Amino acid sequence: MASFNTLFPDPMDCYFALFQDAVYEHDKTRQYTFKNGEFIRRNRVDVVNKIKDMSNLVYDSFVTNDPSFNKGHPLIDYPALLSVLTRYSRDIYGFRRIVAKIHDLSGKIDKDQQKHLEQIVIDGADFGFKIPSENPYIDRQAAVLLYWFSVLKPFHLEYNESGGPSPEPYVQAYFNEYFSYFLVCLALYPQSITLEIHNNKAQFEEFLNQLHFRNLSRSSLEFFLPYNKKSG
Repeated sequence: MASFNTLFPDPMDCYFALFQDAVYEHDKTRQYTFKNGEFIRRNRVDVVNKIKDMSNLVYDSFVTNDPSFNKGHPLIDYPALLSVLTRYSRDIYGFRRIVAKIHDLSGKIDKDQQKHLEQIVIDGADFGFKIPSENPYIDRQAAVLLYWFSVLKPFHLEYNESGGPSPEPYVQAYFNEYFSYFLVCLALYPQSITLEIHNNKAQFEEFLNQLHFRNLSRSSLEFFLPYNKKSG
């Protein structure tokens, strides 16, 4: 199986594989590109294939740390995965998309019109945006992504029940949430950010239970995701 460095010669590509706008193309400063005044759509197959590669890395790490995972492999519901990415992108990038669109109009409308539109965006919190920000905090990005993973459940575990130990019951019961959490951890690695809730097993099991049964909203999820960011 390919290594992290092989798949991601630029480690930030791992971060953006999950945390990008999966619908429209932008660069690593999150500046959108346009063609004839329209957003350029991403190749959805490329987006999904990169996440599939990441998923293989995550499952390989499970096998390395716990031989019981040798008995199985993850299954991905690709339509559900695409829905996760689309809804995450709408929540996190919706505000930024509008800002980019208005900036692209510069020179095509008069200054008074552009100023008026920019003021509308500034007042956007009153218009029903879930996240009225161009650059949400990283914990909010992770919370929204985990929320949609828990709602749409694209990951499943297939394993052979005969012979040898099986993964722990809570892992089997909440595999989608368990797997999603560690996929997010991998994506955050290039940002030198480490989630910590899994360091306390009892707390982690309760977190997965709450996540699985959708008892956590986007905002409440942020409070369940303590993390460390390494300096330098």
